Amino acid sequence: MPAVAAPPPELTAVSLHPLFRPRAVAVVGVSQGRPNIGRRILDQLMSAGFTGPIYPINPRATEIAGLRAFASVRDAPPGVDLAVIAVPPAAVGGAVDDCAAAGVKAVVVITAGFAELGSEGRALQTHLLEKVRGYGMRMVGPNCMGLLNADPLVRLNASFSQIFPLSGSIALSSQSGALGLAILELAVERQLGLSTFVSVGNKADISGNDLLEYWEADASTRVILLYLESFGNPRRFASLARRIGRSKPIVVVKAGRTRAGSRAAGSHTAALAANDVAVDALFRQTGVIRADTIDEMFDIAACLNDQPLPRGRRVTIVTNAGGPGILAADACDAAGLTVAEFSEKTRARLAACLPPMASASNPIDMVASAGPKEFRDTIEGALAAEETDALIILFTSIDRIRCDEILQAIRDGIAAGRRAGATGKPVLACIMAQPGHPASLNVNGEVVPAFAFPENAVRALGKVAAYSSWRAEPSGSIPQFADVRASDARGVCRAAIEARGEGWLTDAEMRRVATAFGLPLAAGSIARSPDEAAALAATIGFPVAAKLLSRRIQHKTDVGAVRLNLTGAAEVRAAHADIAAVARRMAPDDPFEGVLIQPMIAGGVETMMGVVHDRAFGPLIAFGLGGIHVEILGDVRFRVAPLTDRDVDELLHEIKGFRLLQGYRGHPAADLGALADVLLRLSRLAEDVPEILELDFNPVVAMPPGRGCRILDARIKVGHP
Repeated sequence: MPAVAAPPPELTAVSLHPLFRPRAVAVVGVSQGRPNIGRRILDQLMSAGFTGPIYPINPRATEIAGLRAFASVRDAPPGVDLAVIAVPPAAVGGAVDDCAAAGVKAVVVITAGFAELGSEGRALQTHLLEKVRGYGMRMVGPNCMGLLNADPLVRLNASFSQIFPLSGSIALSSQSGALGLAILELAVERQLGLSTFVSVGNKADISGNDLLEYWEADASTRVILLYLESFGNPRRFASLARRIGRSKPIVVVKAGRTRAGSRAAGSHTAALAANDVAVDALFRQTGVIRADTIDEMFDIAACLNDQPLPRGRRVTIVTNAGGPGILAADACDAAGLTVAEFSEKTRARLAACLPPMASASNPIDMVASAGPKEFRDTIEGALAAEETDALIILFTSIDRIRCDEILQAIRDGIAAGRRAGATGKPVLACIMAQPGHPASLNVNGEVVPAFAFPENAVRALGKVAAYSSWRAEPSGSIPQFADVRASDARGVCRAAIEARGEGWLTDAEMRRVATAFGLPLAAGSIARSPDEAAALAATIGFPVAAKLLSRRIQHKTDVGAVRLNLTGAAEVRAAHADIAAVARRMAPDDPFEGVLIQPMIAGGVETMMGVVHDRAFGPLIAFGLGGIHVEILGDVRFRVAPLTDRDVDELLHEIKGFRLLQGYRGHPAADLGALADVLLRLSRLAEDVPEILELDFNPVVAMPPGRGCRILDARIKVGHP
């Protein structure tokens, strides 16, 4: 049966509807005697209270668990939209044939023994996928634990999880079945309601990207949580996340940060592009909130699901104990939040609510003697303060007898602040008064998430604030360049690959590629003898720089093949002779390309730019401080191409050395506009010429505003992408 393409994006959400809202469900592979996986799934469907008919499939039974059983899905009554398949691998294909004959629209294949086992399993999975798509069906799995829909009108538990979560508006996907069980347990413990949950397994058909499109259209989903171990199609994910994140936040735990092994790199850019760099860059560009742990993912989800997004990063902290207040303030600094500075008016208002020994500064320390009235009035005043965008309330139980009374005062203070008009500010509570994870506070139907420790609350709020900032900014655009000649550059690269295979371009080839994209290479001429070098230097004007041209020797400074500030003909001749000797010693089999003679450029800030091709993510664009700084400080940041103007602006501002680009201690500022232009052109080059595997521009000297920038040294490695 020929392979059939997956449904187009506009039909994806519709095609997944039978998975989550089936009229009837069949379970294929239900045992009559000793319970197996199929029987467990049947039990969970029944115990969750699925609102439609359930049909157990067993060729040797007529009744199972009080339900009429059928020998095949073909024999079941019409209307089965979803079949859950839990039979041995060799029998899965036949079960799919039966489902297709019965008009089933979607299947969940629980069965393992496919691509996760190697080449033989991959072949079996490929055949299964061709069969499913040939029938126009959709499939979750194989090798998964199933899916759930907690909507009270559906109550679908088509999985072998005994946990059925509260109904809510958080959608969740897990690439790990075992971890999925733990995630569901944690959701119940944290009292977070889910709309739907999917264990995607091997993702043969339905992937996380498909689920994103479904949840985008799903009115019952407000927040999307993903546990990922790998990306099937990172570029599609980026496009979807950038769009969906504008209305529904996406929170991701991505495993595999520290995969063993490192990239064999011939350039600074490739050496710095560690395993997790592309993932981090992709998330930053698309507004995805990255959580470090499952627990933190739920902390963030609680804030997003139950509270408004903060309009800024100013935080007010109310506490009845100094220590937790200090911890919270320190955590704010680490999380990119600001502990708000109060005006005299706000301090006076707060002081009127506080005990004599309390502090009306931020953090507001009400001291241990604070009672219900102080809590209520202070919280109302802090929430209403114009200087704050978010409120964190810390309560350490001093007197357990009054604990419930103070918790009620906290609720009353929040309610009063809301009535006073502070409706757009998130409120988080840290309740250090109860064992285990504290229960959220219900304030007139509003859920205020509660945390066990101040740092947890602050970290979650910091990531939510960063997302809110991303969402508030306009989307970037990808500029077009009328002077770009992409076909010329690609022709040079293809010719080099055909002639020599994978490797580095010559200087002449590199210059043709750069010129085709309007990249500002510094002027220079090639000298093949000491006398020619001296003559060129006299024409250019002293002082000059002399650099070896070699496709084999990449780190030329390390081997003494770069000489700077040469002020006379004798120095230039000697430098040429020395550099030629290095070439003969280091690369005796390579034709000597010559020595590049360039004028010395005075002033400016040295930066670096680069490209490295990632097999999954495509081109990564790097930017940072250049020269020796890139080797010593590694102050480089990455983005995934193609870059928007907003991506470039963030990239420039993100490096720690940005203050140097702004001008520092008398040093002139850099031409940021020129740097941005080069980065955007470099992104276009990386997209239009996929044969470029690695590229280093280092240094790129940024001159003062209005004077542009110059690429002093450039290397490009090409090969088959």
